[in-house]
Amino acid sequence: MKTCGVIGGMGPEATALFYLKLIRLFQNRKNVKGYPPVVIYSVPEPFQIVGSLAGPEEHILKELAMNGLATIQDKVDFCVIPCNTAHIHINSLRSAAIVPILSIIEEACNHLVRHNITRIGLMATTTTIAASLYQDQFSANNIEVILPDGSQQKRISAIIGRTIVGKNNTTDKLSLIKVIDSLHKKGAEYTLLACTELPVLISQGDTGYPLIDTLDILAETSVRYILADDCSFAQTAVTKHCALA
Repeated sequence: MKTCGVIGGMGPEATALFYLKLIRLFQNRKNVKGYPPVVIYSVPEPFQIVGSLAGPEEHILKELAMNGLATIQDKVDFCVIPCNTAHIHINSLRSAAIVPILSIIEEACNHLVRHNITRIGLMATTTTIAASLYQDQFSANNIEVILPDGSQQKRISAIIGRTIVGKNNTTDKLSLIKVIDSLHKKGAEYTLLACTELPVLISQGDTGYPLIDTLDILAETSVRYILADDCSFAQTAVTKHCALA
């Protein structure tokens, strides 16, 4: 088996949930014994920069992620980053890496293309949306993106910030459900949980509308690479489905 490196901690609960999802997928696989080799580096991200990843804060996050990569990359066969917003730095991280780095953005795009999904509701941080991380990928593959309105987006970002620091209030889940309802009324076939903090708070059992969890996609892809004979295709396989921006 190949060793998976995780540059995590953005935030800690999302990283822990990713690891649990990875383990569950292994437990449910036939003819696979034991658990996967995984090396996790938890980025010491200051809570105060959460939700404000622009200017100096963006530079800090990039340096922290780079330090995480440097710490683990000689111990693993490939790396993943269970944080969508951190993928604003994916090109810089890949340039500095000696092992392949999977992109949660590209893998989510692949998933939608494989399943012929053409209209997707997008729930993510304001930074992810402002950087068009998903919109550019989806547009290149004729996938229409349906976004929350301005007030809904502010609410989502506030909820994500509270989730990262473990201070959610009792109405946060209900607020997210209302946004999901709104996106589907606008024509979304599915809603993409494009921030890895969101599945910490909400899951498919909370709504009658179909959700796609980017953490699930990343975990499933990681399992395939852990069990693969060769990881050299990890950064190029996306071109089979996804036109890169």
